[in-house]
Amino acid sequence: MSSRNAGSVTERERRLAARTEQWLVGKVEDYLDKQRFSANPQWPYEFNVKQPSKSELIRDSDTCIAQARAIRSWAQSYGCRYGEKSRSLGAYCGTTPLVTRVCVPGEHEALEIAGRQCAHRYCATQQRFSCLRGEFDVSEDVLAAVVYKLKDMDDLDFELVCQAAHYFARHDASGMRPRAVAIPGFSAKWLGGKGSVRRKAICLLLGRESLDFEERPGEIRLRYLDSAHCGYPDLYVTQPWRTADCARFRYAVIVENKDTYQEMPQIDDCICVFGCGRAANRMVSLLPWLADTPHVVYWGDMDADGLEILSGIRESGIDCDSILMNMDVYRRYRRFGTEYTEQGRRIEPRKVGAVPGLRAEERELYEALCTGEGVEYLRIEQERIPIVDAVAELCAAGFPIVV
Repeated sequence: MSSRNAGSVTERERRLAARTEQWLVGKVEDYLDKQRFSANPQWPYEFNVKQPSKSELIRDSDTCIAQARAIRSWAQSYGCRYGEKSRSLGAYCGTTPLVTRVCVPGEHEALEIAGRQCAHRYCATQQRFSCLRGEFDVSEDVLAAVVYKLKDMDDLDFELVCQAAHYFARHDASGMRPRAVAIPGFSAKWLGGKGSVRRKAICLLLGRESLDFEERPGEIRLRYLDSAHCGYPDLYVTQPWRTADCARFRYAVIVENKDTYQEMPQIDDCICVFGCGRAANRMVSLLPWLADTPHVVYWGDMDADGLEILSGIRESGIDCDSILMNMDVYRRYRRFGTEYTEQGRRIEPRKVGAVPGLRAEERELYEALCTGEGVEYLRIEQERIPIVDAVAELCAAGFPIVV
């Protein structure tokens, strides 16, 4: 063999060893990422090495032997054990040992193997376990649940959760509004809403179901579109409103977003309700007469959330039609679609949910927006569609638009 060919074999083996090491490190990092949320990480970690078939081994024995050599060298350099099995190279060619499994003996070795970012993630998370063990008398399962809930929080927020838990262990805040709780050094908004991750983590550490706050009542915002009420201020309803003069109106438009709500034109005998996303689900309790309004239309974002809200409104007892929420409309306005949320995160496909309130053409759009099949974007926001187009739809539906 020429020196040139010998050099090319060496380079080929070097590349194979690099790929093999990358795979081995990836296996260890994946395991560390899974174990970092465990209160008691399990060691040692053993994993199998994929074996070549008989024909693959005979056809390319050099590669198989070189890969086994690379695994042995890597395992030995990090103090890892490995298992082998002799394999036949074919008639009259003898056998060769191939590595079948690798065993990482402990956390120390795994952290030596892992890259800096993975090792930092693991150590920082395990440090949180140590911190909680030193401050709270709770089970290991609770520790794991708290650490996982706070996984996306920075160290400052984690420390504030611990401080708040100690505060509520010593102070009874039942019956207070969350923003009125005067924890020294905390923002009034820090505790968040009823379902906030911070509150849930605090309750877990204290062994409570809730902090027994008096929650801010839910509200629904609405405005008169009727020309006889031109100039009336918006109304905010926080308790069931059964004596409303607009309860006799024949028309109502429910919209999801504030800009659209404010741009709605005058429509006689009509109100506009600001659904504000999932808050629309409280409409039937705060505006009970809306279920008896003869002509109700809902218009929201063309995304999975918007269609789930529409289904929920119907399920609550409000028999409404929809406008601008089907596949034909999506195709007409798809140039206005977006791939990202308002926080700049990519909108991901999701599982198709149970939406019994949707009609056939709405369900078709909903399923496409959940799966991403047949659509370029998973969201077209309501505000991007010209208000004049919505007004034309309302006219076609018989709403008495004031010209």
